[in-house]
Amino acid sequence: MKQLFTLSLVFLLATEARLSAQSNIQTVDSLFKALYNNYEVAGNLLVAEKGRVILKDYGGSADVQQKKPLTDQTTFQLASLSKTFTAIAILQLKEKGKLRLEDPVQKYLPTFKYPNISLRHLLNHTSGLVDFQMFEAAYEADTTRVFKNEDILTVINQGQGELRFQPGEKWSYSNPGYCLLALVVEKMSGLTFQEYLRKNIFQPAGMTHTYIAIGSKSDNDTNRAIGYDFPAYAPWIKQRNDLLQQNRIELHNLGDFVGHSNIISTTGDLLLYDRALYNNKLLKAATLEEALTPAKLNNGELAATGWDNAVCYYGLGWMILKDTTYGKVVFHPGGMTGAVTILLRNVTKDQTLILLNNETHRENASNAVSLLRALNGLTPRLNKKSLAKLYVRTLILSNPDSALVAFNSKKSDTASYYLDEREMNVMGLQMFYNEFQQQGLKVLALNTILFPNSANVYDSYAGALKHLGKRQEAMAMFGKSLTLNPKNTNAQKQLSELGGK
Repeated sequence: MKQLFTLSLVFLLATEARLSAQSNIQTVDSLFKALYNNYEVAGNLLVAEKGRVILKDYGGSADVQQKKPLTDQTTFQLASLSKTFTAIAILQLKEKGKLRLEDPVQKYLPTFKYPNISLRHLLNHTSGLVDFQMFEAAYEADTTRVFKNEDILTVINQGQGELRFQPGEKWSYSNPGYCLLALVVEKMSGLTFQEYLRKNIFQPAGMTHTYIAIGSKSDNDTNRAIGYDFPAYAPWIKQRNDLLQQNRIELHNLGDFVGHSNIISTTGDLLLYDRALYNNKLLKAATLEEALTPAKLNNGELAATGWDNAVCYYGLGWMILKDTTYGKVVFHPGGMTGAVTILLRNVTKDQTLILLNNETHRENASNAVSLLRALNGLTPRLNKKSLAKLYVRTLILSNPDSALVAFNSKKSDTASYYLDEREMNVMGLQMFYNEFQQQGLKVLALNTILFPNSANVYDSYAGALKHLGKRQEAMAMFGKSLTLNPKNTNAQKQLSELGGK
């Protein structure tokens, strides 16, 4: 009888565990769909436990114009998630005895300017190197130029890449540092960076749908998801990111770098990558553990970064979540126009969550962490929603009265919503000077009521009124702005042009 009771109890507990796990999966699924419906994600989600896929979700389109749906075969630009592959490549060469992480970069790239920067500094972003702004002068000298990895050395040696701080003093993200690591991989392997990754990472892991794309080239990949931007006030208006002038520098002039970005892959291939890491196909266990250990600064503090619910440490190409409530979670996000991605790995529970967007949804990392929390039965820590976006989107889709009702119904809910003056102002101006002039004017007018002590909101509203030929009203608003800020030279100039004092 006692044995029968024990067996029944074990069966009951196992059943409850299965039901709880299934409920958690359903919560993740519902949360993903809610995020998609609220224009916070658009892409493919894959969730796995111990390598077994337990959930797939798709939200959005691979090609809006062609009405092409997202599928398992859809390939995405990984953006900075690509850095994990660069780190793995360097660590593989370390295991083969071809380099040491403490070696100065100059040992492998003799023309590199800074003798005190090591490979480890580049890997954990403590080198002090600035980001791609080091190319501003070179770009201004020739706006048609497409830069390559080798140009980083030239630009630095010309004095455009001065250090932000001494190596090891602080943590500061530097994309060029990972491009330099790609040069080191090429130097020490005798292969192009693309060929090295193909032979030593993609093929061993079985990643047959993964490759490096230079600029907009995709090796005739018909499964490649097109990247999209959208106006914040109307996220349902999809704009091809490669056709927008504001993206030209990032996608064209800076689009041929490798090491920091530009790997193309699928959710399925990234799961294979995850399994290859777990099974030590790519690195020895001890080497991988070193990569997943927080870096230490010169003062002994851990190198920290992150945002919202994704506050973390940085290791060697991987971020380590500070919150260990449900296990040790390591990850790397990627973010660029038309591509916002993340690979999350709970190495304690062997859980994997992959979320690849082909729209510019910048809060992807926080949303992915919330999904992983839900998978573990914890309350998702979602970011506060924008009251300004709620108002302007309702205004466009419905009418002014409905927009005010929506706004007023949520304005006291400060736990879930925030209101930002600048965000409201920027969207109002963008709407006004684009296809939503009347709605934009209402947004600018409301902002003067919400923030009556801001000179800037009156200045913006006045500019719109002047544009419409409403001289007296514009003068009154410029006057109000000048009263609040007597140093507002724009208001002074506009009043003079309009015939005011």
